[in-house]
Amino acid sequence: MCWSTFASAQTKDVLVIHSYHQGFFWTDDFHKGLAEELDRDGLSYRVVYLDSKRSQNPEYLERVYQLYHTKLLHEEFAAVVVSDNNALNLMKRLASDLKGTPVIFGGINNFSPEMIEGLNATGISEDIDLVGNIELIKRLQSTVKKIYIVTDHSVTGEAIRAQVDLFVRKHPEFSDLVEHYIPDSYQELVAFSQRADLGKSLLFWAYYRDANGRLSSDEDWRVLNTQTQMPLYMVHDLGLGFGAIGGVIQSGETQGRDTGRVLLNVLANPDKPLPQVVAGAPEIKLDYQQISRWDLGAENEASVTFLNKPKSFLARYRDEIRTIGLLFLAMACVIATLVYYLNRLKKSERASRKSQMLLESIFDQSLQFMGIIDKNGVLLSSNSKLHELLYNQGYKLGTPLQNHQHWEESARDILEEYFTSKETPPALRFEAEVWCRDRGVMVLEISLKSMPGNEEDDTQFLFEARDVTSRKLAENKLFQREANLKLYYDKQPVMMITLDGNNRIQQVNQFAEEVLGYPLEQLLGHRPREFYVDENAMIPRHILLQPQHKVRGVWRRDIEYRHADGSTIWIRENIRPLVESDQLLIVGEDITETHELSEKLEYQARYDLLTGTFNRNHFAQELQKALKEVESHMRTHAMLFLDLDQLKVLNDTAGHEAGDAAIMFSAKLLEDVLPYNAVLARMGGDEFAVLIKDCTERDAVNVCRSIISMMSENPFLWGDIRLNLTSSIGIRLIDHTAASPQMVHAQADAACHAAKEEGRNRYNLYHQDDEDIRRRHLEMECVNLVHEALANDRLELFAQRILGLDKDSEKMHFEILVRIKNIKGEYISPGIFMPASERYNIAHLIDRRVVSQTLAWLEHRPKVIDELGMCSINLSGHSMGNREFVEFLIESLANSSVPCHKICLEITETAAMSNMKQAIKFFTRIKELGCMIALDDFGSGLSSFGYLKKLPVDIVKIDGLFVRDIDVNEMDHVMVRSINDLAKQMGKHTVAEFVENTQIIDKLIELGVNYAQGYIIGRPKPLAELVEELQQERTLEHLD
Repeated sequence: MCWSTFASAQTKDVLVIHSYHQGFFWTDDFHKGLAEELDRDGLSYRVVYLDSKRSQNPEYLERVYQLYHTKLLHEEFAAVVVSDNNALNLMKRLASDLKGTPVIFGGINNFSPEMIEGLNATGISEDIDLVGNIELIKRLQSTVKKIYIVTDHSVTGEAIRAQVDLFVRKHPEFSDLVEHYIPDSYQELVAFSQRADLGKSLLFWAYYRDANGRLSSDEDWRVLNTQTQMPLYMVHDLGLGFGAIGGVIQSGETQGRDTGRVLLNVLANPDKPLPQVVAGAPEIKLDYQQISRWDLGAENEASVTFLNKPKSFLARYRDEIRTIGLLFLAMACVIATLVYYLNRLKKSERASRKSQMLLESIFDQSLQFMGIIDKNGVLLSSNSKLHELLYNQGYKLGTPLQNHQHWEESARDILEEYFTSKETPPALRFEAEVWCRDRGVMVLEISLKSMPGNEEDDTQFLFEARDVTSRKLAENKLFQREANLKLYYDKQPVMMITLDGNNRIQQVNQFAEEVLGYPLEQLLGHRPREFYVDENAMIPRHILLQPQHKVRGVWRRDIEYRHADGSTIWIRENIRPLVESDQLLIVGEDITETHELSEKLEYQARYDLLTGTFNRNHFAQELQKALKEVESHMRTHAMLFLDLDQLKVLNDTAGHEAGDAAIMFSAKLLEDVLPYNAVLARMGGDEFAVLIKDCTERDAVNVCRSIISMMSENPFLWGDIRLNLTSSIGIRLIDHTAASPQMVHAQADAACHAAKEEGRNRYNLYHQDDEDIRRRHLEMECVNLVHEALANDRLELFAQRILGLDKDSEKMHFEILVRIKNIKGEYISPGIFMPASERYNIAHLIDRRVVSQTLAWLEHRPKVIDELGMCSINLSGHSMGNREFVEFLIESLANSSVPCHKICLEITETAAMSNMKQAIKFFTRIKELGCMIALDDFGSGLSSFGYLKKLPVDIVKIDGLFVRDIDVNEMDHVMVRSINDLAKQMGKHTVAEFVENTQIIDKLIELGVNYAQGYIIGRPKPLAELVEELQQERTLEHLD
């Protein structure tokens, strides 16, 4: 046993124990890889070599155990590193002495968890890849029939043979291929290897101890590799490169390196569990020379490392080739440098000649007037432009230039002074006029400067002149333009102000002085803010930061200025930045009148012009706010709806002027009696509304009593008229039950009407269970229902058949009816929603939709139009008085493809008689289109017969009140006969309504009535369904 020198350290060292002696190839390779990792990290460690390869008797191993048992009792280590199985077995025996010290192992053959039982151990196992070696031999040596695995007479050899036997039992397919070979001596092994047979191969695993106990050296293995005549493969890299082919090899150096990494990881993470044991990765290493010697096919082997592979030509002679290349490169650089400088000399010569020629060409071809003058002003040389200017104008050669007769006098003086001065300045630049025969007066920009390189007595000057006549003309025009622009700026009929970078007025026009009333000197240098009424108003430059007011690069605002006389004016500022000069241009427009008008309109939008109280629009906004305030259930407000009782009588007796005075008088009384937090608004006509905040029922009743009392105590006087005005008041308390402003308004209105019906001059408090109020509430719900139906397209067309009682009546006749679907999809009868629609003036919206849908439905069905005799559309009387609806109706009928003579419009007798003049005008315009007019419910009025002759109607529909009992009531029979006879004498057709049995039909035929309509003929049903039934009926009649 050999010990290395122990290094002392304050911290715990790492103990490294190798199973085999120093100098053994596997141990040396393992330690080399381990040392690389540990030295790189600066780790302190001690190395111990056992001699268990050469000394395998139990007495030796027992002495080693006793030695380390004693050592571990007196010394602790950070970790213990062991290589190969013997050292690991020793540590297992010393498990109790290690006291949990981490044991890191490497190079362990045939590893199993039992080997480290009781140890805090992990590491790298050395599993010889027997399958990989056999498969490699079969791939390289395809004719192999037998593979001899060489082992020795040591404990290791016995373990290897046991491992091989276990392998053969697990892989019986290799039983005929694999065979043990255990030579008794090294000489026997050499002799066996010299039997040349390519059908066999040797797989050298371990042969260190022969049958007599003789130990072999590394040199013996190398000699065996060189003398073998049989392909020799290795599981270790001992002797590789000396005759062995190679194999799937476990490298001792790789094992040592991997073991070192595991050790460093364990030491760096002392609190973490030890990592799992991993198997060392084998490598395929082959000797290129032996592959070639045995002619083995290794071309397709992947991930293989070749040894002794000959270098390529370039690799062998790399230094010589590099030296020759550098010599050639140096010579090429010298040659290139010489060529470069020779080319530069040639280029310089050519450039010099070219420059000379270019200068001469420029001098001669220049568009400027150029020449060379001596110290006396005599022209020595000139280009063609100067020659043309001077010599063609009578200039004499040899005379000073300043003596040329066509110079302007001032130019001649400047030239004379320049050439006669004792101290001639180096350069001179001036403008001069000269006359030219072809171009007239020219303006030249002349420069004179002395030329370098001349002696003092022989000074020469370069004369250059440039024609700037066009520029001068442009400058004059620009000056004139600037003058015109200044005049334009000054005379603009809008206020124009220019601000500098410091927001001070730099320039204003005359109109600005007139608008503001300040003289120019009181404006210039001041800031615009000094003339604003609001001294805290934003300055113009800050307006540029407000992008929402920007329109095409212009910022706009309305601001109030202070006039010099103390009055104020409103100016609309249009602000544009002048980027080039950092100025601001303000163009102002006097909008004082527009602003006053806007304020007036704003006032009118909120206030009633007659009384000065709030109007309906503002009251609606306040009511909306009030509803939001009561949502918390913490507050209660009240709305009062007032209707003056006697105003219509006053208007009729004393005129509308008196009525207006009465309304103003009432408003003044209300303002005096109402509490301070009340909102009073005139809703229109003689109606007022009051909103009282935080008001209980008792408070609201007291206010109503005060109003009624105040009006009774203060009579209205108008000339000789003395009238005590009274009012009917409806109260609606506003709490969390109020659904919407419209609903509150309607309920207060309903309560007001209830008070009026109870006798006027009183108040009525809205209650949910009040029958009359409930009826009005239902009407409001119907109004909302109509609006929702129109918005959501829930209005549907129905129709009821009209039967022709004449025998020749073959075509279809029907009346268009309307139904509304509620949210649940249920149909609602018009008897529910039409009265409310007429009361709240929205019936024309329903009629408009009915007309549009009916015409559109018929236009898409030409066949139905062909079979149609008459389509009646019932219109509300209110729609007849709506100008917009009338224009829509006429336009729709005129532009429709449905023939107008097949359309009949029905108006009730009551509606027509209520406004006879309007009805006649409406009927006349409709009949001009070709449509027919039917008078519905005829006979219900008191003066029906008297009005009939005045109305231009085509059909009279007899009220069902008389028709439904004519088979049993003689008086009804007489009435129907009278109406029918009268209509016939006037040339009109008749239609009987409410026909409910066949006896009535017989009576109507007997009387000569033209058409009948009722449930016995057909109930109302969807339009499409009715038309389909009528078409089927006509088809069956034709078949019969």
